[in-house]
Amino acid sequence: MVLMEVSDLLTHAGYPNPHRCSEEMREEALRKSQAEGPPCFSKEDVDVEDPEHEHKLMAAEAAKAADAAVAAAPEDQVLSKQVLWQKAFIAEMANQSNLKLPPQAEVEDSESQTSEDQMEVLQRLLETVTPCASTYPVTVTQATDRQRVEGKADHWTPLKGSQLVVKPANEEDCILLVANMLITPESDREESHVLLRRDDRAISSFFSSYSRQRSWSHHICLPWLDQPLKRGEFEYQVVGNAGREGSHYFVGEKKERRQLFSLVLEAFQVSWVEDDEVLSLPPGPWQDVNGLHEVVTTLPGEKVLVLCTLHYVANWSSELNRGRFTVVRDDLGLDGLADRGLQSVRALGPSQPRTLLMATVDEPPPGPHLYRVRAALTTDEESGVSLTLQGERQLALIRLPSGTGPVRPTEPVEIHDATWAEIPGMAASCSLRRPRDRVLLVYHIDCNPLSYFYEAHFTIFRRKEGAVSAQNLGFSEEFGLDMVFSDYGASSEYPVGLLVDTPGSQGPWTYYMAARVANLGTSTENPPVVVGYSGALFAMTLPSR
Repeated sequence: MVLMEVSDLLTHAGYPNPHRCSEEMREEALRKSQAEGPPCFSKEDVDVEDPEHEHKLMAAEAAKAADAAVAAAPEDQVLSKQVLWQKAFIAEMANQSNLKLPPQAEVEDSESQTSEDQMEVLQRLLETVTPCASTYPVTVTQATDRQRVEGKADHWTPLKGSQLVVKPANEEDCILLVANMLITPESDREESHVLLRRDDRAISSFFSSYSRQRSWSHHICLPWLDQPLKRGEFEYQVVGNAGREGSHYFVGEKKERRQLFSLVLEAFQVSWVEDDEVLSLPPGPWQDVNGLHEVVTTLPGEKVLVLCTLHYVANWSSELNRGRFTVVRDDLGLDGLADRGLQSVRALGPSQPRTLLMATVDEPPPGPHLYRVRAALTTDEESGVSLTLQGERQLALIRLPSGTGPVRPTEPVEIHDATWAEIPGMAASCSLRRPRDRVLLVYHIDCNPLSYFYEAHFTIFRRKEGAVSAQNLGFSEEFGLDMVFSDYGASSEYPVGLLVDTPGSQGPWTYYMAARVANLGTSTENPPVVVGYSGALFAMTLPSR
């Protein structure tokens, strides 16, 4: 098994994989490492019984090789220097591990010997990885209170029922917090903002929505990974602001349920990175988002929850422009062969900063993997169009031990009915041992409108095995969990989110995604959308203690 194998897959359209790294770069790094030969250490210089010291020496040599590989990169290289360095470093570490293997008995089949050596290197690496925990402390708070939020300068209103206290057991524990709510503007052309605080200090990015008509609601899913790095009790609170003086919006206008939950994770199964450098994205093909890449090593059977939030400003006013974002594991895009990205953003006006979300569960083979965030801007006219990344952004990789899925769409389907229609392939089942057990749900699906005016709704249904009816887990039967709407001032086009469900009884349960469209009055038929080029649904049981 190769530790960092390059994917030769083609995209859905038959073009070469746009996320594949340069073969010339890989060959150059390998030639350099082979020309220099394995590092020579005498018994006087290093204690062969000290693996930690040996690892440091190997890392130093690998860093030199990575620096040389970056220096030799061509100017038109599509990968960032940071990602090139990470790839070359991992490849050199693997090469040195192969060279340092103890002598083996001579075998006639050299290819078989090489394969055995690679498997041994991988096995030695995996032995240093701590398996994931089997249970996780989870805290959930929910509320249905109707609350009006005002717009006052620098004044943030605490949202009712969106507060909880977490007390991690270890100093280095990480805390995943996720808030879900439905926001409804009170007037036309109104903006809404929410963020997360820990002990009265803001720790997350601004999550914003922009309306052009009153009463059109927005779903906001706010996930954030926090690591306080100290013991104690921590109070987390979601707060809101309506932007400008005299503006207002409602949270739970029709008493829709909002939720805030926390999941405590030990530090060894979490890798994450944050950045706030201002970056400009011009029109063009996929390119790396500098600073948003991380390495995680997985054990056999483990899965990786990938979460990415980016705060951006779309500098355009056309429905024909889209900013696309995705996450790539090694050289394979997690959005699938359709290559449409994990998230697509639009805007009908400039200077509307907001935060986008990407969330999916990956099933990588065992070993080290490099995850990196990529972006592309597709436009009708390139002149004067750009997208700016600014403010806090975060990439979090969480190793998970088990779960159902991720399941994926069977094929793209056209949604044209006003009633809920199940998306083929997007159904996951799990079994609860206790009535108090909870289920963590992670979902994302693409949405591709077939006209300029559209309104599409998405939700998750829960059904007991053998039951005829199913329960809609959305905010309401009509709205569902999310809405993709052509009249939003600025929005994300691909529904995505995380939530915790408590079915209330033991036994097997099935969750499935569904979609519907609405008639906007622009024609006699419902404007259809196509879904299913990419998407995933994942369910994991969270046992009660």
